[in-house]
Amino acid sequence: MSDPREGYPALADPTPDDESGRGLAIVDALAEAWGIRERVVGKTVWARIRL
Repeated sequence: MSDPREGYPALADPTPDDESGRGLAIVDALAEAWGIRERVVGKTVWARIRL
């Protein structure tokens, strides 16, 4: 997934009542590896999923 925003995503520690903040934790749990690639504008987050 790519987006034009600056900054990097970070693993969050949401409470059960939080309505967001779980996406990267799900990727981290399912992926064999994941990372971030800088682009001219923004970044791309990639993941290699375990089968």
